Amino acid sequence: MPNTRLNVSLPTPIVDDIKALYGPRGISQFLEEAAQEKLAILKKEKYKNLIEGYQATAEATVEVLKKFDSAVTEERDV
Repeated sequence: MPNTRLNVSLPTPIVDDIKALYGPRGISQFLEEAAQEKLAILKKEKYKNLIEGYQATAEATVEVLKKFDSAVTEERDV
């Protein structure tokens, strides 16, 4: 996967903690992993809300389809 070079400013204590855990050259790895985890959470929440929205309107949709189905007959409109 191609990479994009960024210039990021972080508080020094955070950078020091990352370096202590990942080494002085591990900042990019840490930021990539953190971004992937955060994006996964945000996407999951977004899709969960979409699914809940569809489920909330499902009964109303079925009722509309029933009314439409009874309005169309084989003798008419076909």
